[in-house]
Amino acid sequence: MKKTFLVLAVLLMFGSSAFAIGGIDLSIGPKIGYQTAKLSYQKSDIKADFANSFTVGLFGRVEIGGFYVQPEVLWFRSKNAFTMNIDKDENQIAGFDYPNGLQFTMTRNAMNIQVPVLFGYKYDLGIVGIRAQAGPTANFVIPGKTLVQKSASLDGEAEFPAALEEAEFDTKGIAWGVQMGIGADILGFTLDINYNLGISKVFGGKVIQGLAPEWYEAIDLNNIDQTKQNLFMVTIGYKFL
Repeated sequence: MKKTFLVLAVLLMFGSSAFAIGGIDLSIGPKIGYQTAKLSYQKSDIKADFANSFTVGLFGRVEIGGFYVQPEVLWFRSKNAFTMNIDKDENQIAGFDYPNGLQFTMTRNAMNIQVPVLFGYKYDLGIVGIRAQAGPTANFVIPGKTLVQKSASLDGEAEFPAALEEAEFDTKGIAWGVQMGIGADILGFTLDINYNLGISKVFGGKVIQGLAPEWYEAIDLNNIDQTKQNLFMVTIGYKFL
């Protein structure tokens, strides 16, 4: 993580030096926005996405002609729900007395720092610039800012297994992805709409740590791919330079 911030600093320092001699255009500024699983123009949907996944951060952009590199540092909240089913009959595993059909959900509410580095091309239309961009991104989870909520149900009745009360997610400290999208510059303002395609899973192979062996035999983990960070990100920024 420290190396990523160092790369960002070097890029901005390089751009600043070049800007001073007129070789490269440099932009630096703040941005705010939200993340969402589905884009919508409905005011109620946008308001809910802002409340659930408010995003704030800084960006820098170094332009050479129409080409540019745009590193960012973004802070945001995320919610990852993972639902598991008991798919073994209760009599198939010795010592396992939970009925088949029991479904339980663990939801991780986390604070994150995301560092994308986007490479793109800008087409200048006067006061408006249209951009296309893509690049890698690293998502770091802040350990001290993570909350796990748990629930379970069987035939509509909530009944969380006591064996899972102390269970914790097998959480990865970093998740990799690729962002791609479009953007626009209007006067000093920027608008970016990117899609984050998750490459690595948010959770480890076991998903949940510290369970007895019979639990891992009984739990259906087929939907672990749903834990990848596949989301749209919509942000508005302002260029100080």
